[in-house]
Amino acid sequence: MKFSTSLFFFGLAAAQEEEGRKVPPRHPLQRLNRLTQFSEEILTQWFAGLASQERWIAKFATNAGRMEKNFLRGEQRCGFYDPSLPHGGPEPEEEDELRYDRTDPRIGIRQITTGYRKWAQRYMAACSGQKNYQYQVNRMNRWNSILQDHLNRIYPQA
Repeated sequence: MKFSTSLFFFGLAAAQEEEGRKVPPRHPLQRLNRLTQFSEEILTQWFAGLASQERWIAKFATNAGRMEKNFLRGEQRCGFYDPSLPHGGPEPEEEDELRYDRTDPRIGIRQITTGYRKWAQRYMAACSGQKNYQYQVNRMNRWNSILQDHLNRIYPQA
């Protein structure tokens, strides 16, 4: 009896997942880690001709580490996460399933830098640097522009 009851609840949970949200709720740090994985993946795949490729991979990882540190900072309590809200953030935004275009590096790098930017806006909006100066937003916009220029040199468009 115990076995059949657990199967019933497992089936019920699976059915509810199919009907409702297909993207499982993720903690902000899981999302940030995934963005870091994506940035390394796209830089490895599409930026092989770039002398600073390894430095860019390290820059994204270092920046994500800083974002995590600020999100977790206890004294200032600037990181925001409420699991009851959509995406856990203060502002409802369009659906983002943490994916990017792997076939077009121009679109892919824009999606990844936009993901970092949105993460900062969503989960670090109360942090002083983000709130007063938009450090992460400006950084991601600048990095996207620089990486787009690199892509244009590596893969000239006809």
